[in-house]
Amino acid sequence: MSEQQLNEEYKLDSIHIIESWFEADEGRVSKRGTCFSISKNLLLTAYHVIRGSTDLRIYTSSDSYVEEEYIITNCTYFNEQYDIAILEISDEPLNNFITLYSTSVGLNSDVKVCGYPVEKEHYHAPMNAKITNNYENVDNREYSFEISQSNTVSKYGGMSGSPIIYNNSCIGILRIQQGNNTLYTTSIKDLLNDPLLLNIFQEHQIDVSIQEGIDYQPPEHPKSPFKYCIDCNAEYPNIKGVDIGFTFREWNINSFTETVHDWIIDYCLTLKEQINFSGSDWGLFKHARLNYPKDDLNALGDLCLHIAIRESCKTIPIINKIFDMNNKIFSCTHAVLNFDSLELWLGASSVSANIEDGIQSAITSIRYIREVQSLKNRLFMLNAKIDESWPHKDKLRRLSDSSLKLEERFDKIIIPVFIMHNSELVADYDKEKFLNLFNEHVQTCRGLLKNGLNKDPIEFIDLRVFYFPVSDIKVLNDALLEELY
Repeated sequence: MSEQQLNEEYKLDSIHIIESWFEADEGRVSKRGTCFSISKNLLLTAYHVIRGSTDLRIYTSSDSYVEEEYIITNCTYFNEQYDIAILEISDEPLNNFITLYSTSVGLNSDVKVCGYPVEKEHYHAPMNAKITNNYENVDNREYSFEISQSNTVSKYGGMSGSPIIYNNSCIGILRIQQGNNTLYTTSIKDLLNDPLLLNIFQEHQIDVSIQEGIDYQPPEHPKSPFKYCIDCNAEYPNIKGVDIGFTFREWNINSFTETVHDWIIDYCLTLKEQINFSGSDWGLFKHARLNYPKDDLNALGDLCLHIAIRESCKTIPIINKIFDMNNKIFSCTHAVLNFDSLELWLGASSVSANIEDGIQSAITSIRYIREVQSLKNRLFMLNAKIDESWPHKDKLRRLSDSSLKLEERFDKIIIPVFIMHNSELVADYDKEKFLNLFNEHVQTCRGLLKNGLNKDPIEFIDLRVFYFPVSDIKVLNDALLEELY
């Protein structure tokens, strides 16, 4: 990659080395981190890199570090809770800086990171990463979101304070490495909750963009019965291993059915239908239950898919399982606000006796969803379901605008796939071997999917897979129906 490309994609000209010097018993010692400019004289970094230091030095490039050419800087503000510090320089204004972007992040979204890890000596380390977890809805949180690590860096000391970049803007700041696969960050969105910091940004006319609809929260949903014991991004597609846990070696069926009971209203009725219903909570549940296709075993898979994507991906439910114009069933249709784009999530689920049949059923559904006419059919049915409270409702209406070309009617399509089948992994549960065997099943699932799908998927389409091996599907479904009726 050329220097120009690095500057364009990773904002290298705006990212610098910060060196902090301290007095210690053994003499003067230093600590290194990364900082980045947000104006001609202000920079951001992680506070823990400079805490307690009165000698702060900025090296604007790798060469300046080698040649010991530095700029003296001072910390003018810090927030220990967010682990953030503002540095100010006065003598040598910086020519390049990064725009800040306050946004809600989407799981599995691609971001870029660049910093100066100590293990690379004085060299920069540009890397690509994915957002692997989002703590936005957790009130008592230490971090904002997680990103994946890179195979080009093993120890991230020196990269604290690096900007997390999306679409040429900084959406967060790298704080700390955890284990071998996770990096924790603080988002610009969270930083704006600090009124003193916000005032500094305003006084210095710092460029901060704010995402449209950022404060929108999808309708509340009940507690999920699922645990995601595996989240595998090693290869495409991403696969989450779904589990409901065991108590004294017994699979938690009762806990599952009791929890899923509370999801029937959320699954069977749209937000409009829930709001317009006049009656008691029990009456609302009975009304929703009438819409649950209890004689269709496949409905269990679609219900589980609905729960999984509502709970883990912050989706907005639009349509649940219905028949299209060709009398073919398609699973739930949701939307996800991901940065400034609107993702349309067109679900596919399969319920089967074994993994091979489950994958084949899922592949058939995926292929049908990817057909142009199928996409048009599903988009046509969305317009009547749009709620006025949703952000980007104009984009949602664009989905059903037949005057536009198909590819002009959405930003991206995600096909979430929920695969559940009978498995000895659960039926013959072995606590010591469970996770390793589960991982093997996930790899088998991925291999079968990759072999069965066309290697040239339609542009704008991505897969997200939820894999749920169960003890006995019929027993599980019967237990749920007993709980509901």
